[in-house]
Order: sequence, then C-alpha cells, then structure tokens
Amino acid sequence: MFQKTHYVSVRGVIVENGKILVVKHAHSNRPPFWCFPGGRVEDDETLSQALQREMIEETGLKVKVENVVYTQEFVQERLLELFFLCKIESGKAKLGSDPDNPGPPILVDLLWASPEELLSMPVYPRNLVHMIAAGNLQQINHQVLYVKEELSNFAD
Repeated sequence: MFQKTHYVSVRGVIVENGKILVVKHAHSNRPPFWCFPGGRVEDDETLSQALQREMIEETGLKVKVENVVYTQEFVQERLLELFFLCKIESGKAKLGSDPDNPGPPILVDLLWASPEELLSMPVYPRNLVHMIAAGNLQQINHQVLYVKEELSNFAD
C-alpha cells in the first residue's frame, strides 16, 4: 500500500523592478517573520495549480509559475517546500488571507523589499535570501509529466 511520507508546500519568488515580494506571518506561538507567499498543495492539485491558488489567496496576484529556485525539507514536520520563480500575469499586490487558518489573521503585512532590505529582516529561508542578495538565483529545471510512460517518448 502507498503511504504518504511528506507533505508538500509551494512558495512563489517574484522579482519585480529589483524588489522581491514577501508576506509577514504572525503566529501566537512564535515571533512574527517574513516569508515568500505560498502554502500546502491540496490532493487534487499540481504544484503549479497550488501555487497559483495560493498567490491569489495571499497576494491577489495571478502568476505564471516558472522553474524551481530553492528547496527545503523540514524533517520533524515531514514537509518539503519548493520555491518557484513566478512572473506576474495580472493584478496588483495586496494583502490577502490564509483560509486554512481560522481565527485571528496569520498574514499581517505584504511588502516589496530590495535584496538589501531582506538581509536586515527576519525573512525565511535565510539561505534563499542570501542567494537573492548575491544575485545567485539559479533556476532548477522543473518538468511536468502526467504519467511515467511519457519518459519513454524522449530520445537520448
């Protein structure tokens, strides 16, 4: 029997006019922090669909999802996070909400920040912030196949 080993979360990295979009989280059990918008992938979604939904919910932006720029794994939580470079297709950035968390708002602010500003803020993941500030945002190719058999269609 197939058993799920990890949950998957997707986050969007948008660079526009030299600024990067981040959202501020305020949880009752830890200090506020900034991160890239996104969230968990639902069972019936592709990674791109999940990130497009999350970006609309949290920022009001319709985005084109491009390639992976960073990954991180939380072992204790069994969570794998994939960070995708995104391009804005339409909309104006505005603070949205996190419908998965009822009660007081979790998302409390939205900001376009320069790479230098990100370095002085509690933005996570720190390694990704340092990569952005160093101008070293390498894209990792992300390919979508619907069935494994599609692999046999590629020539060497």
